[in-house]
Amino acid sequence: MIIINTGNGKGKTTAAMGQILRSLGHGFKVCLIQLFKSESFYGEQKILTKLDNLDFFSFAKEHPYCVKGISPEEVRTQCTVAMRKIKEIADNNKKYDLIVLEEFTIALRDKFIDENEFITFVRQLSKESDVIVTGRSASWALIDTADLVTEMKEIKHPYNKGIQAKKGIEY
Repeated sequence: MIIINTGNGKGKTTAAMGQILRSLGHGFKVCLIQLFKSESFYGEQKILTKLDNLDFFSFAKEHPYCVKGISPEEVRTQCTVAMRKIKEIADNNKKYDLIVLEEFTIALRDKFIDENEFITFVRQLSKESDVIVTGRSASWALIDTADLVTEMKEIKHPYNKGIQAKKGIEY
């Protein structure tokens, strides 16, 4: 199955992390590939990387629109490395029950990754594994490819009142 968690509301990553925990609880083998998330900053990384049956990979740890001085060309290069990892898994996947591709919709939206190539790999991965893709702004092509799509919709958020992200809640 191909699952998409998208939308402008909080909860896309949180839902994917819950699915990882559920899968690990059943003894499944899981792969998590993240983009745009600095390692050891997010609380879930500190726990998940210690667990058995989980392979964790992180690429393009910062987005050029969020962090000054980050080169879009370097981000594109790192996203290409991430796509090679996905291709490697797609070509040889016999070991993962669940594959989570975190923030890949952002890389697609911002043209750091080719959408057609990504969808091809996701379809290939889904023959052997359930695949979750997260991030804002999922394209209609990706949504059409998916079996399950959930949109997290922001109704109210403290950030709009000037309150910064809270440790343990948002990271």
